[in-house]
Order: sequence, then structure tokens, then C-alpha cells
Amino acid sequence: MQQPTTRLSMASIVAAAGLAACDGAVVGEAGTQLSAPSACVELAEGSYQFADGLFIPASGIPEEDSASDGRPASPLQWAGRVQDDLRQDGYEWISLRTRNGIALVGGTVSDEDEKLAALEAAISAIEGDVIAEDATRVIVDNIALEGEPAPVGAPVASLPANPSAAACTAAFGGVLQGRTLEFSASNRAISDETMPVAAAIAGTALLCDQYQIEIGAHTDARGAESFNQRLSQTRANTIRDYLIDVGTASASLSAIGYGEGQPIDTSETTEAYARNRRIEFSVSDAEPAARNDDD
Repeated sequence: MQQPTTRLSMASIVAAAGLAACDGAVVGEAGTQLSAPSACVELAEGSYQFADGLFIPASGIPEEDSASDGRPASPLQWAGRVQDDLRQDGYEWISLRTRNGIALVGGTVSDEDEKLAALEAAISAIEGDVIAEDATRVIVDNIALEGEPAPVGAPVASLPANPSAAACTAAFGGVLQGRTLEFSASNRAISDETMPVAAAIAGTALLCDQYQIEIGAHTDARGAESFNQRLSQTRANTIRDYLIDVGTASASLSAIGYGEGQPIDTSETTEAYARNRRIEFSVSDAEPAARNDDD
């Protein structure tokens, strides 16, 4: 059953819980002092849930890397609690890190099926937890398979706290190295099959949206040039809209459809066509390029 949420001031929290005020006195009814052992606590004013003897912020637990003033993050980490639950369910090797609304599911396994089962269990656990779901914008797969290339989330996990524009561009490239983004038949949605790639792209964008991020979509040369231009713009817009939906700052994003005009392989082969159909990201401090929102 969901715990009730109450907006409490510092004084009412201390009085309700019988906790010590930070001047050393324990507050009871009508302002009387109690002699029971106590601990000094400080809670900011806001909305809280009281569960298992703890006051938990209703808007979610502060994330590990979210503190900007150098203080340690709150010990009430939902990630640790969910990780412990997953380990009790048999995924002893799994790890769960949170950063700027990104849940990075990590660990190393030798079996693809075990990886997929663990990732599905982690997603279900996060989405089934009120606080975790509220605090999470995107879930990124960073589970490594022994003897295989790095997982799609590795470039996201490796970004430093204050990445440079160059590091952000490299991270986007790392996510897409050997991978593609596919689209629905209408090109107005990202395909379910490539959503893990899209999630890692979103994680990178969330960590880099202090810069200008250009989403460049390219097609191969088959079909009419005007059609390819519209197609590439639609795909670029689809990715931009997805990134905004997960919380990326819209002002940082520009969507540019380049059509067939910038091939990387001019051969008329199936392989060349596949290489030329691509999405590229570039990150800079410059003002965003003018974008065309028309599909």
C-alpha cells in the first residue's frame, strides 16, 4: 500500500518523530523535553513519506552524483535498496548506479540470456518502485558480456562529472559504434529493437545538454532527393522529440536532415547504402543551427 505523503516543516517533523532538535533537546508534546536517547536530525522543508522509521522525500531520493556543493549524497539511496532486492532475487553480480536521472544497470556475466533476464528484472524493479520510477528518466544497459565488446552503456558510464564537448561527441560516437537506430514504418518513432541504443543516446544527452547537440540524419542515394531530404528531417525530429521527452533541455538540441548529400561511401552496393543511412551527433559550444520542424 502506498505510504501517505505529507508536507512537513522542520519543527513538525521533529515533534512528530520524537527526535532531537539540533540544540540537544528532545521535543515531545506541548514542547516538553524527553529523556529518551536521541539523535540530531536536519530535514529540509518539503513533502515526505514516512516508512520503516524513515522520512523519505516524496519527490525521490537524491542521486549519487547529483550533489553540486561537494557534500556527500544522501544515504537514503533508492538505487542501493533496489540493487539489494535484485541481489536477493539471485542477481548477486548486478550493480545499479544513478546519475542525473540515469539508472545505469551494470555488472558482468557470461551468458546472453542471463544478461537479458537481469536487465528485464532491473527495469521491472525500477518501474515498480514509486520513488525509483519518479527519480529515473532513462534506464541504460551497462551489463558486460565476457569476451564481447563493451556494452552500449559503457560510453555513458565513462563520462566524467563535467565532460567537455569533445568527450560528449566521443560518447555519442561510442554508443553508435557498430550499432544503429532504426525507426517505425512512419519514421515517427524509434523501433523497439533499438531502444537500448536510444536509451544510451538519451543518457549521453542528459549529461551533455549544457552544450549544443546537433542530431544529423542521413540517407542513402536511392529514391528522389527531395524525398530523402524529408525522410532524414523526420528521423532527426523523431530523435530530438524522444530526447526532450526523457528530459534533455530542448534549447540544447537541433535536428538537421541532410538527406543523401553527405555520403561516406559512394559505392552503389548494399553495404555502402547501409553505411550512408546513419545518425550522427556533434556537440559544441556554438549556437544551434537553424532547424526545420516540418516533416
